[in-house]
Amino acid sequence: MNSFISMTCITGVLVASALGCAATSAEEQRRAVTHQHNADEAAHQGQYGIAGDEQRKAEDAHARAVQKAMDEGKPIPRQTRPGDPPPPPPPTY
Repeated sequence: MNSFISMTCITGVLVASALGCAATSAEEQRRAVTHQHNADEAAHQGQYGIAGDEQRKAEDAHARAVQKAMDEGKPIPRQTRPGDPPPPPPPTY
C-alpha cells in the first residue's frame, strides 16, 4: 500500500513539473515583458525593492525564453528594457 501511494505521488509530481514547463518561448517572453512593465511601474512609484524583484523576474523569464527559442529553432527574443510598452493581452481561444 505504501509503495502505491509513493508511486502515485511521484507520478503526480512528474506530471505537474512537465505541465509547468510547457510554456513556449513566446509565452516566456510575454512574462518577461510583463515583469519589466511591473518593474517600471514600481520604480515610478518609488517602490525600488519591488522594482528590483520584478526586474530580476524579467531577466529570469527572458533567459527561459531564450533557452526555449533555441530549443524550438526560433529567433532569440530581444532583452527587455525599461520603458518597453506593456505586453498585449494574451490570446483567447
